[in-house]
Amino acid sequence: MMMPVRIHEAIGAGIRAARLAKGWRQQDASDRFRLYGLPNWTPGAVGQVEAGIRRPNVGELLLAAAALEVALADLIPDADELIDLGAGATMSARAVRALLAGDFGQFPRSPDDFSFPGDSAMEDALARAGAERDRQRALIQSILDLSSLDPWSAEVHRVFLPPTLAESRAAARLRVEPVQVRAAALVLWSRDFESERDARAGTADDPKVLQAQRGHATRALLAELRELLTAAYPASKRERARG
Repeated sequence: MMMPVRIHEAIGAGIRAARLAKGWRQQDASDRFRLYGLPNWTPGAVGQVEAGIRRPNVGELLLAAAALEVALADLIPDADELIDLGAGATMSARAVRALLAGDFGQFPRSPDDFSFPGDSAMEDALARAGAERDRQRALIQSILDLSSLDPWSAEVHRVFLPPTLAESRAAARLRVEPVQVRAAALVLWSRDFESERDARAGTADDPKVLQAQRGHATRALLAELRELLTAAYPASKRERARG
């Protein structure tokens, strides 16, 4: 079974075919491309594009198609082969041509024309994400036990969102995971770390003064977080709580 052709290689071959159809040398094509807003498409660069070594971006491809006076779909060779679209997906050349041309009347529907990452890959990804969420939920349970929060509430659910830079830094200083900082902040202040820091720091017209105020507030917050984390994780569990 032949390996799929990568999309930039297929388009490079299409550019070469379009150039040759016009009887242009690479120098001729380079002159034309440069007139159409591609100043870096020297003869050598044109050769690299045609050989699939250089990967033009979408903007460059549109300008190249304009210079060659062809539709973008025509840059896909009319051949019976699969094209690798990346991320594990392939599509037949005729499907790619129909897609780029917007000709859905000719768009093939046969399973032989497509190959996408299967359900098993998605299931594996979901399983990994679920396992990580379960791990994090177990990690913060000791913190939630110190509060009356519903562990399945929307506010607790937000604890699992990606941390901010300030939360990541706080976690590093406390030697815990960001999710633990977020959970502890919710228990202590009913809001996130940054919101509490900014509320305590207040405002200042002088950036240096504001930075100092934030630094003072951050130190106070870290002390309060450390106290709660010490209560939530007895010494026997503390190493495990560090993740």
